[in-house]
Amino acid sequence: MPKYEYHATCSQCGKKFYAHTRKELLEKLRKHIWRNHADWMRKRIKAGLRKRKQANATQRILIDSPGNSFWNPSWVGFAERGLIEKVTGMPYEEVKSKVLDFFVQLLLGGVRKPKS
Repeated sequence: MPKYEYHATCSQCGKKFYAHTRKELLEKLRKHIWRNHADWMRKRIKAGLRKRKQANATQRILIDSPGNSFWNPSWVGFAERGLIEKVTGMPYEEVKSKVLDFFVQLLLGGVRKPKS
């Protein structure tokens, strides 16, 4: 039976840690890192926060962009599919295409092809 069941190495200085339980090992490693490499830890935390903020901003742009739901209506009505089919008596895809055609006609109805 080994003397210590768990082993870890500090990624910054290479110091080895040994413990009988995972909890004990992680406590030793965290204590060492915060005591000896606090600036590195703060830099990692700030980088992670920046990355999360940037990812949230990108996701918000994709969701909130004007016209996004209109031009890509595949996600619209998915939960209401059964209700739409029941009320209209037509298949969902047919209703979706007719509604889309209606809005395209409404938006582009006054636009005519220029004479050559």
